[in-house]
Amino acid sequence: MKRKTGQFIATDENGRRYTILIFRNIVKAGTFENPNKEVEGIGELKTFEGMAVNRLEKGKYQIVPTGIIVQSDSPDAP
Repeated sequence: MKRKTGQFIATDENGRRYTILIFRNIVKAGTFENPNKEVEGIGELKTFEGMAVNRLEKGKYQIVPTGIIVQSDSPDAP
């Protein structure tokens, strides 16, 4: 199951702003002591419109379908 765990704003070289959503796979990790425990797994980035986003490095991302490079200095950006 995927869950939205955050978001941040990134900007392209022309100043256009994009909202990037962070999704994480949620893994059931129940134990006898805590049968409902969940942990966050691998993350996925998408634009608000649903386009896939690749992380190039911290603060630098590429919107896959368009090839546009965006940057963010948000502390929430992975």
